[in-house]
Amino acid sequence: MQPHQYALAAGIALLVTLVALPFLLAMARSRAYELGMEDGKAIANSILKLQLKEARNAQQTLQVELQRTQQDCTQQLDARLANIEALKGHIAELEERIMSYTGLPVTRADYDLLISAAESLELAEKTWKALPGTEPGRKRAAQQQQDIQALAMRVHFQLRSTPATAAKMEVAA
Repeated sequence: MQPHQYALAAGIALLVTLVALPFLLAMARSRAYELGMEDGKAIANSILKLQLKEARNAQQTLQVELQRTQQDCTQQLDARLANIEALKGHIAELEERIMSYTGLPVTRADYDLLISAAESLELAEKTWKALPGTEPGRKRAAQQQQDIQALAMRVHFQLRSTPATAAKMEVAA
């Protein structure tokens, strides 16, 4: 072969190379882009996995803390409820003591006894009315009968106005 043929063959090879080079560069660029995307996705996935792992650990920590807080609150609530029950018991005891001091010292039987005594004094006054010289005793009997009836009415009003508990209702009846 002659030297000009070598030059011509080299020129043709250069032209073929220049024509094929953009296709080869485009293929290399797309392949590099795809490989970069895959690597980027893999890195993003690993970052997301690490973030998810950290979030799960934080969630477990918060769950443990929530359970501990719930147990503490439950214990405090139980303690407060026990304290409230103790206070209610103490209040009930104090109410009983107050009622024993200020409660009704009289019952329905006492009221009936007062009415009976007033009737007896009325009978005594009527009896003495027929006897001469018993004026002071008659006046005293009439006054006592009126006082006892007034006392009986106050007892009766007190018995009616005071709410009776089951135990006191039995006593008052």
